[in-house]
Amino acid sequence: MPEATAFWPECNAPIVRGVAHYSDLELLRAFQRQPEVARYFISLFCRYCQWVDGILAEHLPPEQWAAYREQVWLRLYLRLQRLDVHSLVEEAAGEGDPVLRPWLAEQTRELIQSLDGIPTRPQASCSLDSTRGGAKSSLSPALACYLTAGLDTLPGDLRFILLLRDRFGWPPVRIADQLKADGYYLAPEDVDAIVASARQILLQNLPTDVRALYLEAKP
Repeated sequence: MPEATAFWPECNAPIVRGVAHYSDLELLRAFQRQPEVARYFISLFCRYCQWVDGILAEHLPPEQWAAYREQVWLRLYLRLQRLDVHSLVEEAAGEGDPVLRPWLAEQTRELIQSLDGIPTRPQASCSLDSTRGGAKSSLSPALACYLTAGLDTLPGDLRFILLLRDRFGWPPVRIADQLKADGYYLAPEDVDAIVASARQILLQNLPTDVRALYLEAKP
């Protein structure tokens, strides 16, 4: 397969390596039963990120790999939550691990077709570095899945303002002007305070091992 693989440091973290010996089915069952424990999904991501990257490289030009990688994994995350383990076992009867590989290949190719025409830049809902007040960096697709899920736990007004600030890069003055046009009156400094509060709530709502993997190891 053509090379499209990005390196994700979390794959070498002890809490991820600690479950790396689990089979596909063990990781999938643990992920579905304990969605608040992120290491099971992240271990699946680390196991198959190169495989998915290879499929992306077969179908897409290099400038689209990053955007599609993120969007594909956001959708695989949701589909894995709902995947019928029993049907997967029946389809893979006698084949052993990796039982998820054929399913992931089929799903990834389907998603590439359905996502045709998305912007060529990855658009995670919120960057980790913006929640920490630092410079933006390349976002792991696995982390993007948990940030997106975390955003869904925020009240609608906080989520809206945070997305304008961190996803679309609007400055506080522009956000305040937009809110004023919609009938809501906030000063730019109030927008700053709301964004800071929303970021803090988002971080608190992330699974403990997500915070350990992506936050606590950083200065």
